[in-house]
Amino acid sequence: MIAGKVKVEDPCLGAGFGDTMGDCELCGAMKVSTRSTLKGRSTIEACLKCMEKMGLTVEESPRNNTPVPPSSNRRSSVGGFGGAGKKGKDIMVRRSNELRNDFANAIRQARENRGWDQRELAKRMAERVNIIQHTEGGKRPTDAVIKKFERILDVKLMVERSSDEETVVRRTSDRPMTMEDLYEQAKKDLRGD
Repeated sequence: MIAGKVKVEDPCLGAGFGDTMGDCELCGAMKVSTRSTLKGRSTIEACLKCMEKMGLTVEESPRNNTPVPPSSNRRSSVGGFGGAGKKGKDIMVRRSNELRNDFANAIRQARENRGWDQRELAKRMAERVNIIQHTEGGKRPTDAVIKKFERILDVKLMVERSSDEETVVRRTSDRPMTMEDLYEQAKKDLRGD
């Protein structure tokens, strides 16, 4: 799967080099600042946390002045952190909202408090019943569906992320294997674990 990317100039690294907003191919984090790095003979996009953790360096390449064709899945940004960036603001350390850990229980409890079954909630949200079932089963819904849950059930699902916590993404049946998963598995196989 190839995700759309947005170029963000980084004033700390000098003119001509920038981070790319995309998906980290190592940990699977989505819509984060990534940089190209070499792992073996492959060039991959990795977030700064993974690069530090695995001791990877930024791939040095000459600046390519070819124009980038417009993409249908690229969004233009008005202000905020999505444009050329602001000097002195590091988007990797700013606090952001994240889905709370007990979102499935919170949704189920709020639905049951209103006396609704899953079918009734799906009807009020204009969503399919299986979306409600998957979400109450612990699968993360899309941001648009999260907003619907918050509005219809009057429950707060997105909470402010504290800067001292670290997000750990574990392999599950509904998340595909990332490059880091493959790398860790290869290390285990070599050790004979």
